[in-house]
Amino acid sequence: MSYVLVGGSVHASSRRAQADATRELLVRTAERLYAERGLAQVSNRQIVEAAGQANNSALSYHVGTRADLIRAITRSHVEPIAARTRERLRAVPPSARPRDHVAGLVLPYTEHLASLGNPSWCARFLAQVVTDPALAGGVDVDPVLAADFLEGGVAVWSHLTALPPAEVTLRQQTARNAVIHTCAEQERAAAVTGTAADWPLVGEALTDAVTGLLLAPRR
Repeated sequence: MSYVLVGGSVHASSRRAQADATRELLVRTAERLYAERGLAQVSNRQIVEAAGQANNSALSYHVGTRADLIRAITRSHVEPIAARTRERLRAVPPSARPRDHVAGLVLPYTEHLASLGNPSWCARFLAQVVTDPALAGGVDVDPVLAADFLEGGVAVWSHLTALPPAEVTLRQQTARNAVIHTCAEQERAAAVTGTAADWPLVGEALTDAVTGLLLAPRR
């Protein structure tokens, strides 16, 4: 009887491993297609076919709804970026230069992109998610990073003279878009040329640019 139980346990474990592998294949295939073609241009059927799955219901069975799929892709990247952000920000003393605090917010993203190799699809996918009006409020992109960005942002703003809240928000939005879309363009170029982006250079350049943008004096 004990042998049967062990055998059954091994069999169940094997099935779980196979299901996990299928789910990961579907998630990564969807990320690639979304990045290359756009969110609105990719159907569930196309994802299933590109992943080599014969059952058209494979996506709903292994992942769930389209929103669940987009959320799964998003969190697979945002969570490691958040971990890097926390590590960097904790290493920066409150009295450090503004650029050091900005680096703690920018470099975790470019470091994550560097870790993915070439080609990758993360930057292009996330650029679409954060700008797609159909997803506004529907996918939790920012909450994972919100506390860390708030901490780093407070440190940056402490070096500034008082700015109207509306201008603070505008500068933050501009800085965010600069990072997201610059990285998406770099990733796209790397995929087309086959030459990996110089992510350390991109990270340092964006850190300088965002620092200047955030701290630019008012006229």
